[in-house]
Amino acid sequence: MEVTLEKKLQGFQLVAQEKLQAILCSIPGKKELILEPELIKPLEHVCTASWLKLKGIQRIYKHDAKQRMPRAADLVHIYMIRSLLGPYQTLLRQLQPVATNEPSESTDLALRMFHIICVPTCYAYFHALLEQAGLWGVVQLHHYNWDFIYLDQGVLSLELPNLYEGLYLQGNSSVLPAVATSLRLLQMICGKPTVTITFGNHSAQLLQLMKALGKVPQAQNPPDFGAWLIIDRDKDYTSTLLTPAIYAGLLLEVFQLRAGEIIIDNANNKIRNQKVQLLQGKTGPPPNTGKPSCIRLNSDCDEIYGDNRYKHFAQASSLVRAQVKALGLELQKLNDMQLEEMHDYVARKLPKLTELKAKVLRHLNASEIVIQMLGNFRRLQTLEEDILNNVSRKRLLTEIDELLTTDGQRFNTLRLLCLLHLCAGVAPEELQSFARNYCNMFGHWELCVFQQLAQAGLLPALVPERKSSAKLLSNLPLPKFQQTEFQANANRLKLLTSCADVEQPACGSSSGHPAIKSCPSFVFNGMYIPLAAQLCSILLNVNSAEQLAAKLAMIEGLQLHVGAETNTPKAYAAQLKMASTETADVFPLRLRNLFVFVVGGANYAEIAACDFVAKLTGAQITVASDTLLAGSDLIAAAFNS
Repeated sequence: MEVTLEKKLQGFQLVAQEKLQAILCSIPGKKELILEPELIKPLEHVCTASWLKLKGIQRIYKHDAKQRMPRAADLVHIYMIRSLLGPYQTLLRQLQPVATNEPSESTDLALRMFHIICVPTCYAYFHALLEQAGLWGVVQLHHYNWDFIYLDQGVLSLELPNLYEGLYLQGNSSVLPAVATSLRLLQMICGKPTVTITFGNHSAQLLQLMKALGKVPQAQNPPDFGAWLIIDRDKDYTSTLLTPAIYAGLLLEVFQLRAGEIIIDNANNKIRNQKVQLLQGKTGPPPNTGKPSCIRLNSDCDEIYGDNRYKHFAQASSLVRAQVKALGLELQKLNDMQLEEMHDYVARKLPKLTELKAKVLRHLNASEIVIQMLGNFRRLQTLEEDILNNVSRKRLLTEIDELLTTDGQRFNTLRLLCLLHLCAGVAPEELQSFARNYCNMFGHWELCVFQQLAQAGLLPALVPERKSSAKLLSNLPLPKFQQTEFQANANRLKLLTSCADVEQPACGSSSGHPAIKSCPSFVFNGMYIPLAAQLCSILLNVNSAEQLAAKLAMIEGLQLHVGAETNTPKAYAAQLKMASTETADVFPLRLRNLFVFVVGGANYAEIAACDFVAKLTGAQITVASDTLLAGSDLIAAAFNS
């Protein structure tokens, strides 16, 4: 029986279970599992509590960083934490008192009473810290990587939310080998693609690490993907910084996401948490709704989400309201039924309708909170469109400053300034003025955030103020021939809808009408095509390497990997011309399944745009990343590091 691609991707769960079982079964005795809270939701995608009990786990606890869990004499404690220095050192401090109480060092590692499982890897310096804490011989270290978690059809995640912070803000690439191992496992399951395209330094480094891990065993079946596309997040910050117009994207803008599940909480959401306390009243007091509800962003588990996930938010919210009314009318039919009909209706239809009604009401509640939190959404989209098209920079800076004082959002105001810098450039004097106003609003301890954002390439470096010629320089207009990297790539790849690719259907107008959906830019109200979707469209539409080179030759940092050779698209096309007729061109792609991996976090606008390209070309595109995030999450990472 032929196994479909979706079934293979869902099979990652079985691989993750086998790896976890190997660790748990290597530890004898009665065991208790203590989980770091951030790992609970991802682990639910791997196994259930009953599965863990079958492997010898007596009880499961949530790890408390403030106090150590007491242990009975006959129990083994297994801690599962993220591979981060902070949580690891906290745990070692908690375990240090047991070093003096435990018996002398055991010769058998399996007989140790304390075990730490680090996700996704165990760094070499973790062993050194263990020895320095005096716990060598008392605590045993393990590493565990659950690889890709299947969140939805065509959506995979490694659930490593700290990767962006480490790579782009701290310059720490130590987690990349774990990512390369997961990608290599994907090759073992789905086969090696004919061609791989990398765009960015981290993407190229990932491919080198995969090669260093050794050759993948020869697959008996043909590969499932015709091409892989690995992109660095910093090559398309714009897709994350822009506010999406689709339902799934706006849910993520407002609510916290935990392993494919959002928490519908009006009192504690992303917008409320980042607003100045003084301006909280503008969105109204949060009602006391008790325990917050959850929505799982999976089309198989939630048909309401599946029907609306990639639709324009206005269209999706009106459809949800219509479904609420339709269900109300359906339930009113009970009043007109005879007794026998009522018995049959209650036994067969009512449970399904009650379950469906609960789902619809959750989505109705979520959409109402989104509308309430986002406020004047049209003004925001108009401002973003003007930033993209570089319309009147002075007015744009004034509007961003005005939003800072009237709206008071800690992350989203910085997000607009970062977008302006990428699209039009921000002068050092302009940044100094904004930083002064920002620190006056939120506190001067936030000044270091600007340096972090500069490290990631989202803002220019903050330099000391120069009083002499500052006014003169700020009044000078920027030369028109100067282009930012975004402007250059956007023009070459036709990412802005004002210069859309003629091969694609005409893009809808920027009015953002919910019915218009004829171009991948619909995810941003017709303003911008995500880079990943445009590259997928080019890969699926070109008929030769020469055509590919014509479209991608001017893009710096983009590499084409065919077999063991690495070339630029232009060099590959030239090589084919000079080679003998025996060398076959890999384009057009024979297998129209693409795998897209974004290093540093993907967003639902990119996923929806890729899904649209797949439907338009009759292909199948799977989007994966280390995590799923919104623009505010990208800025919030600078505050954490």
